[in-house]
Amino acid sequence: MSEGFKLDHSPHYYDEFLREIENTKEFRKKIYEEVGLKNARRVLEVGCRQGIISQELRNETEAQITAIDSDHINIANASERIKGVEFYREVADKLSMRDDSFNIVFCHYFFLWKPKPFGVLMELKRVVKEGGYIVALAEPDYLGWIENPDLGLGKNHIKALEKQGGNPGVGRRLLAVFSSGGLETSIHINTRIWDKEELEGCIEHEWHNVYEAGLISEEEFKAKVEEEKNIIAEKLRVITLPIFSAIGKKVILPDEVIDPLRLS
Repeated sequence: MSEGFKLDHSPHYYDEFLREIENTKEFRKKIYEEVGLKNARRVLEVGCRQGIISQELRNETEAQITAIDSDHINIANASERIKGVEFYREVADKLSMRDDSFNIVFCHYFFLWKPKPFGVLMELKRVVKEGGYIVALAEPDYLGWIENPDLGLGKNHIKALEKQGGNPGVGRRLLAVFSSGGLETSIHINTRIWDKEELEGCIEHEWHNVYEAGLISEEEFKAKVEEEKNIIAEKLRVITLPIFSAIGKKVILPDEVIDPLRLS
């Protein structure tokens, strides 16, 4: 993990966030091209954390970029490190921005922390111009976690995420949420198998977070780590999960919004 970075949820999810950022740069560039980021005039990033995506957006466009996060420490750190972006502490569920203010709204690993994503999506839609886009750059689907042999790591991560108020199956729900919000929506799925080097570097940390969540005992933690190391050394360990992205275009459609209670 990068020095000085605050963990805004748990170490496991923030470490995964950083890994995914590095491994999906080219994938995001294709999305930026698809939504016309280079020619956008005003861009909003919601849930900017420490500004990693904010910096990437700054490098890709000359647009005016606003980035918000609900954590004042995240905002302070990002403001200090990154130039050319306006950072504000703000809650995405009730934005202060006027209607139809932005060409594109981006978020990354954001709906993962929204158990009821429809309401916040409609607030993002409010501030996007007609013909503009709401882009969920990456939302993991823990319900689609695959591991072999099955040592229970994925199942425990789902439990830990739910304890923190997260939404482990949000990835597969993005199409329904965006489409029900009246957005013309396309969905992309990105996945990869964690390689041996990555597994060796993070597997103890992965299980430690399960232990810290109170889901296994210290003895179970030590036993799991030892078992993992043996399997990884023999090149027999497989872990992967799907990462969903959604591109939603704001258009005016008749009867465009479905009852949000259906998506609660």
